[in-house]
Amino acid sequence: MKPDLEQRLTVFESERLAAPPIVTFVRQVLAWLEQAAQCPGDEEHMGPLASHLLLALERVRRGEDLGSAWSPLVHEEASSLKALPHLEDWARQIREQAHQQLGLSLPAEEEDFLLLHLGALVLRGEEA
Repeated sequence: MKPDLEQRLTVFESERLAAPPIVTFVRQVLAWLEQAAQCPGDEEHMGPLASHLLLALERVRRGEDLGSAWSPLVHEEASSLKALPHLEDWARQIREQAHQQLGLSLPAEEEDFLLLHLGALVLRGEEA
C-alpha cells in the first residue's frame, strides 16, 4: 500500500471517522485487493473504495442507514457491472469477512455502492 492511501486510513482513524477495528479491516481488504485485482494500492485507484467501505461499515456499526444517497439507478448501475470478472466474488468475500471479523452485515444498498467502487477499481486497473 502506497503512503498516500495509508494516510487516508490514518486520518479516518485519528479523526475517529471510523473505529480502529474497521480501519484495520479495510487496510486488510485493500492489501488483499491490491493482489487479487493486480491494481496499484494508491489513492487514485483505491481511495474512493477505501473511504466508502470505511464509512459504510461505520454507519452499520452505529446503526445508521444510508438515507437518500441510494436510488434504484444505483442498483441498476451496480447490476450492470456484475459482468466484470471477479466483481461479485470479491464483493461477497468482503461482506463475509466483515461479518466474520467485525460482526457487521452490509445492507443491500451498501452492497450496490461496494460493487460500483469495485467496478471502478477494476476499470482503473485496466488503464494502469
